[in-house]
Amino acid sequence: MILLCVAAFASACHDQNRNSSIATGPSAAVQTTIYTSRGVVKSIDGKRPSIEIDHEEIPGLMPAMTMDFYLKDGALLNGIKPGDRIEFTLENGVGGLKIIEIKKN
Repeated sequence: MILLCVAAFASACHDQNRNSSIATGPSAAVQTTIYTSRGVVKSIDGKRPSIEIDHEEIPGLMPAMTMDFYLKDGALLNGIKPGDRIEFTLENGVGGLKIIEIKKN
């Protein structure tokens, strides 16, 4: 009888541990979304690093406007200056919006 109880307990613990690697609760809601748009560079702040862009509508995210965006990596600013026409890719995830790619047009 005791052996049967120990076996049942061990089996229940094993099933619980197997499911512990599955994301549940708030962590399951974390999702990263990628957006692309075009615009004109208005200003650059290499210290933050951030870039102000007068951009077109970003479908599914926001209308056209002038906005400051953080960059995932300051090296993305290499060769970019105010007045440049650019295409950029945004990542919206943990930590908010960040530009992950910039290309001059």
